[in-house]
Amino acid sequence: MFFVYIEMANAAVISLVRSLEQLVQRKPHLISDETRRMVDSVHDSLECFQDFLESTSKRRQKHCRKVEELEREIRMEVEKAEDVIELKIMYGIMKKKGLSKTFLRTLVGKIDATRERKAIRKTLLPFVKKIDAVKSNVMGISFGTNQVQGYDDSTTNEDLLPGHSSRNIAKLNPENIVVGLEDDLVRIIRRLKGPTLSREIIPILGMGGIGKTTLARKAFDDFETRNRFDIHIWVTVSQEYRIRGMLLDILRSTSDETNEESNIDRLMDMIYKKLKGWRYLVVMDDIWSSEVWDLMTRTFPDDNNGSRIILTSRQEEVAIHADPDSNPHKMNLLNSDNSWKLIRDRVFGVEHACPPELEDIGEQIAQRCQGLPLALLVVAGHLSKISRTRESWNDVSKSVSKVVADESDICLGVLAMSYNYLPDHLKPCFLYMGVFPEDSVVNIVRLINLWISEGFISDELVGRDCMEDLVSRNLVMVRNRSFDGEAKTCGVHDLIRDLILREAEKEKFLEVTRIHEATNPSAEKLRSTRRYCFHSHNQAAFWKLSSIIRTLHFFDGFQKLSKQVPLLVSFKLLRVLAILNDTFPTFPLEITKLVQLRYLQFTCYDNIHWSVSKLYNLQTFILGYGVAGLLPPTIPEGIWQMRNLRHLHIGDFFSFPIPSNKLQNLQELSRLALSSCTCELFSAIPNLKKLKIIGNYLMEMKRERLNSLSCLEKLEILKYRDDGIQPSQIPSKYVLPASLKRLTLSCTSLPWEDMANIITLPNLEVLKIKDNGFLGDVWMLNDEENFKQLKFLLISWTGLKHWKAGSVNFPKLQRLFLKRCMNLEEIPQDFGDICTLESIELHKCSISAATSGKNIQEEQESIGNECLSVLIYNHP
Repeated sequence: MFFVYIEMANAAVISLVRSLEQLVQRKPHLISDETRRMVDSVHDSLECFQDFLESTSKRRQKHCRKVEELEREIRMEVEKAEDVIELKIMYGIMKKKGLSKTFLRTLVGKIDATRERKAIRKTLLPFVKKIDAVKSNVMGISFGTNQVQGYDDSTTNEDLLPGHSSRNIAKLNPENIVVGLEDDLVRIIRRLKGPTLSREIIPILGMGGIGKTTLARKAFDDFETRNRFDIHIWVTVSQEYRIRGMLLDILRSTSDETNEESNIDRLMDMIYKKLKGWRYLVVMDDIWSSEVWDLMTRTFPDDNNGSRIILTSRQEEVAIHADPDSNPHKMNLLNSDNSWKLIRDRVFGVEHACPPELEDIGEQIAQRCQGLPLALLVVAGHLSKISRTRESWNDVSKSVSKVVADESDICLGVLAMSYNYLPDHLKPCFLYMGVFPEDSVVNIVRLINLWISEGFISDELVGRDCMEDLVSRNLVMVRNRSFDGEAKTCGVHDLIRDLILREAEKEKFLEVTRIHEATNPSAEKLRSTRRYCFHSHNQAAFWKLSSIIRTLHFFDGFQKLSKQVPLLVSFKLLRVLAILNDTFPTFPLEITKLVQLRYLQFTCYDNIHWSVSKLYNLQTFILGYGVAGLLPPTIPEGIWQMRNLRHLHIGDFFSFPIPSNKLQNLQELSRLALSSCTCELFSAIPNLKKLKIIGNYLMEMKRERLNSLSCLEKLEILKYRDDGIQPSQIPSKYVLPASLKRLTLSCTSLPWEDMANIITLPNLEVLKIKDNGFLGDVWMLNDEENFKQLKFLLISWTGLKHWKAGSVNFPKLQRLFLKRCMNLEEIPQDFGDICTLESIELHKCSISAATSGKNIQEEQESIGNECLSVLIYNHP
């Protein structure tokens, strides 16, 4: 619980800092000298709070009631202050727009408009005093030792480093079961027996409960492995560990003589001398921090005699720190067959068969554990205790998550260790994964935009770093990557999701109405909840939500539209609103009154209303379009007043109004009509990085429109699809932005000769040609035509027959992907000479093209190049 208080308070502090900045920026004329002094005072207090939160988080102490109370107090007072500030900002906006006094009083209470300065000062004053009082309490806390003042913990010693012990959950480790680990074990043993004489570090990485310790133990106990080494040492580290205890354990395994009174330096010296000159095998199991490695590595000499050290960890950064050149062994979840085998062997024994009537239902149960050995063992233990009938097992199949939840103290405890060890800034980002329904494949760009809208992070680059950190800690799984390894979509294991929802609900970070959930949260919970998600039709809680709520997600439509839409106005501080799987018949004007919105997503049959320009805080706007065949939506001129807008996605192609301002922050624009592509428009959105264009315009105008793209000097990603019926007649010369890194052309029907306009792009790394993006049966390249930076080339659904090219034309190509190239006679044979080429993939291409791919691979293998893989799928 202590850690939850920390990250919730830290997120609240960061959010309030941004609200204060917004107050000063939006209403400087209303900030008197006295008010500014109060704002500065709050800023100072927030810096103090952040230092305090960072210090307490690093120490990670348990059962510290005094600190928990302070964390709670910080969060509560900071959130109250933020509510008041945002209400004041909204009040000023509403008054400026000339709304009625009745509405204003309903929104923020009775405030004399002529005395707004005094009102702001008067309203802030009590919160400033409360925050100052909390600051005084924080300043009274001492961190001079490992103890927090007022925290009596007799277990604190000089050699105790912070964390949570994993020894209490060791009983769930599948020590005697290696189902699905056979290949992993072979690879680890091969590395242990390898010819390398220098001391080698072998990290084994994976999420909690995946079997890292089991794999390390099997390798450690392997008969041939033990005979190779003179000394064998196993030390369990865990989050909470005593340096002296670990050193004494190591010393006892190397000698019968130990000196219990020796200090740490003396113990390290004794171990070093015992190991010196001998070939040893050390397993450091469950290591969490780089600090413990830095301490312990001093005791392990490198005598160039083939010694080995195995590390098991959930943290990739630990492995990289221990040896930047090491190749970590990353464990994967079990497949369906091995999952069922693990359960079957555990329930019936290796030598006994499963009754035929239980086979299919047993496989279903195993599949719902999603390949995590920890969950499989918990479920297997439950199956061992119940009757072996189809009815009983069918009940388990329907409630696998409940079976696992019944072991939450042990099962989720294993995973909670990873969560507790997260830095404060990552915890809100991680808990936010609970927003999405079970088994969701989450678009990472959208997720990062949501993090920004919530105030957790400042920009996309920081968001990418946070995502990579969560992945490296084995808490979030990447579902799909781009050719260069960048994560595109992600998700979490169901057990991880259960942990997220438990922790999020405990601290009122997030409430979720789940699918098939019968009960609703209590009125008390609803009053204090700041984020709510509806995954089902059960939306009864919507009518009871607090007016201070910041986030609303509807994943199964917005029930009772006519009654519920007007209620949205009461959520005056709403920052995120996403309504999926439902369509508004007309543009919902009530939404335009939610001026604190940062993120807005819904679907509508109607045009965008001009009043959307009131959403001056909006950063991400995703508008789905109802039914094909209706007129596409139009963008009102007020869009140019939305200066904070970063991402605009429209479900159908749309026209942009003539510029009346500049949108300096706009970075992404999706499904813009080619007819709107003018230098005038692009000069008004100079920082655009991603653009998707839909062409359906007069053929003679296309060259002019494409030439205008050169005005976008920061454009990196361009997707152009032409929905016109006739083939394009674009003249052979047009200019694209030199900054382009990724280009996708679909249905554009360009002649292959026009590729000359693309070859000249100096930074192009990805080129995708889809659905007759180019027409003609011959593509010929001379030696002077070089894609200097191209790494990925995709060609699909094309009539290309003869392709004349060589390695000189694609000097840095890494992947070639061909799909539905039914007429292509062969892949240029010189492609085998591209030293960077890693793979060629063919999907349903001609037999001759597939044969040429195999020939390229065989030729390369004959000269010792085994790095090139040729993959052929379903070719005729």
